Amino acid sequence: MGRMMPYVMAISAPSLRAPHAAAGFGPRFTGFLGLAAAAGFLTHAVLPRMLGTWGATDTEKAMPLPGDDLVPDADEVQTMAVTIPARPEDVWPWLVQMGVDRAGLYSYTWVENGLLHLGVTNADRIHPEWQDLKVGDIIAFTPDGYPGGRHGPRVVHLEPGRHLVLDSSPGAPPGTVTGTWQFVLRAAGDSATRLLLRTRYGSRRPTSLRVTDFILRPAYLVMDRAMLLGLRKRAGVQGQATPPSAP
Repeated sequence: MGRMMPYVMAISAPSLRAPHAAAGFGPRFTGFLGLAAAAGFLTHAVLPRMLGTWGATDTEKAMPLPGDDLVPDADEVQTMAVTIPARPEDVWPWLVQMGVDRAGLYSYTWVENGLLHLGVTNADRIHPEWQDLKVGDIIAFTPDGYPGGRHGPRVVHLEPGRHLVLDSSPGAPPGTVTGTWQFVLRAAGDSATRLLLRTRYGSRRPTSLRVTDFILRPAYLVMDRAMLLGLRKRAGVQGQATPPSAP
């Protein structure tokens, strides 16, 4: 704090400095604040509006999805979507094997490994040994041995080939759901899938977590979009190699 005091004094009392120095400092500091405000507006106002409904149609944004009832009082809802050239049953195995200690999250490993040191390896094939996801399991965002241990959203409902609903409520009392991660697969013709990802946050979410959500929301959205694109890339390649179902 002592090292910062000269800068605090310079900002709050420029008259203590020589007139020519104060005059030069003021515009520079004002410019810095302007850039900071513009960056904050871009990342927390513009970017969430752009990515919060990325890929989703107006109908998809408004339609009820499995898991909506877990947070009926949601004060923030985001729905993203992507079309995958593969049938829902061919997309599903890629979805259920996700986790930083399993097939990865198909997102940016330079963030997960370079910045967060999670040790993620994104799989490029379906692993039969990771297809046994069930209610009560978690999709790990942090592995064993990481500070705080192995944590991630918990499976509360799944229907193979149709939807996977996760409870994302860290810090909430047991049995209280304050956030969800909802994956819904809908057939789009004979050989394609619309994959929807909806997140819902409720008013009972702890204040500290709401602050964290606000600060990190732009990063969440960027990583979620990358994940959907990663799923499309992987499942789509396999889907193009799979013959369509017989009529």
